[in-house]
Amino acid sequence: MSNESIGFSEQHSRAGNFGQVSMQTLNREIRLLHKPVYPDWPLILGYHSVSQHRQDALAVSVADFEYQMAWLYQHEYRAITLAQFMSQPFTKKERIVILTFDDGYADNYTLAFPILKKYGFVGTVFLVSDYVNTDHIFYWDRRKITAQSDPAWYQILTWAQVEEMADYGIEFGSHTCTHPELAKISPEVCMEEVARSRVDLEAKLGREIVSFCYPRGNLNSDVIQMVEKAGYQCAVVTPPRYGIPLNQFTLRRIGVNYANKAWFFRLKTWGFVRVNYERIKRFQTS
Repeated sequence: MSNESIGFSEQHSRAGNFGQVSMQTLNREIRLLHKPVYPDWPLILGYHSVSQHRQDALAVSVADFEYQMAWLYQHEYRAITLAQFMSQPFTKKERIVILTFDDGYADNYTLAFPILKKYGFVGTVFLVSDYVNTDHIFYWDRRKITAQSDPAWYQILTWAQVEEMADYGIEFGSHTCTHPELAKISPEVCMEEVARSRVDLEAKLGREIVSFCYPRGNLNSDVIQMVEKAGYQCAVVTPPRYGIPLNQFTLRRIGVNYANKAWFFRLKTWGFVRVNYERIKRFQTS
């Protein structure tokens, strides 16, 4: 069997029982796209929540997000999706930015989406497929809820919101079914999380799902291989991830959060910082 046509179930016999995932879907051919990527290009920014209230590591304020989008617009960045990056012949000379949002918070629609439209920007939102259109609150958010906070701050997108954003041009990628740390679970469960989320999202949205984000950045070579074999075309990580090779399944992002004020955000867009980001993070934690 050639490298260009890999039977999913044959290539990964450890996958076991895939539940609701049809074998016809799993056996689709993988289109191996060799996309040139660099430590400093493209500029990929990683967000989670855009909030009027939250002040934690997974949020940015509405005011800061507005400033950041305005700054990118004023400096002539063109916002594209990961799907566009993979399918179109961009060159390193082009000033492009890929805005990504993890977990599918409802404020991506209510607060971030209007700002994106204001500047003509698009982006990629990574959905935890089993929790869309539910009242689920992620476990790391539950402990943040106090008498002074509102559970609504942590709500997840509805399918109606997702479909409206998709119609505008927002791409939706997979963040698994239930957000486990993939390198810490069995190969069978890992494959189920990676593969079924893609199948479920495609069935619901009627669109091809080509991008993936590793929950909590937890990955190893086996997990990366499963993502590729599940039919995704690319995936993103946020450094530091020492020893992980750079390719289309480990596209490097720069995380943006509440602590990143204007000067620090501008610094993070600088190519030198992105090239040396893992070294900088290592120095900060040493």
